[in-house]
Amino acid sequence: MLRWTLGAMLLTTAAVAPAQGVDYAHALQDIARAIAGLKSEYPQLADFDAASAGAEKITYGYHTHAADRHGGWTAGVPNPDSDGVWFYIDVHAADSTALIHTQPVIAAQCLGDKRVSFLILEGAATRPVGAAIQEILRQHGVGRCARPRRAPASAAVRIS
Repeated sequence: MLRWTLGAMLLTTAAVAPAQGVDYAHALQDIARAIAGLKSEYPQLADFDAASAGAEKITYGYHTHAADRHGGWTAGVPNPDSDGVWFYIDVHAADSTALIHTQPVIAAQCLGDKRVSFLILEGAATRPVGAAIQEILRQHGVGRCARPRRAPASAAVRIS
């Protein structure tokens, strides 16, 4: 049996992501280093290397295999064995239309003015690590996306 979580659904903080001045590559490196710090508690992170984090994404798989089903995002990524894990974290433009960024059940998470995706598949025999990674994201500034402000109804202008 496979456990999967759309990491963004784990977001429980009321914090709103800061609006500017974010060095995304540096933030992802810091997040990767913090995830590496979890290795002693989560054996499925044994091969995680913080240096493998890119400027826009972190992806990791441990004891995975090709998906044995079709359809949905889980069919397009490595699936973990019972003792494995696969996860994907990225920062991207809010208007991205890439398939991985358009999952309908992902809560809107942001870092600065970019969106953050966190997808994770966990083997059934592992101690779940998704919530710990979500907490690391929160500690590094990932939060709810700020909603655009709208003018109050009384300030609306009618055009006839």
